[in-house]
Amino acid sequence: MKKIVPDPPRVLSYLTLSSDLSPEDASTEAEALMICLHQILDLYFDSSDQDKRQTLINTSLYLSQLLQPLTRHAAGAQP
Repeated sequence: MKKIVPDPPRVLSYLTLSSDLSPEDASTEAEALMICLHQILDLYFDSSDQDKRQTLINTSLYLSQLLQPLTRHAAGAQP
């Protein structure tokens, strides 16, 4: 009798882009997120409160994850 083995989990991106988003629009949105990320990191380095710093570093991680599909699409990759 064959052992039943489940299929391995698929790695799916939980962030997807709209199919009608142009590379130019993706670039514009990515630029806005990069400016926001820069401001968040400035606040992080200026802060001494550990709770605030943790929140700011978590926010910067989320923003960087949002940037990945936008920059790929802006470079010409499919969404």
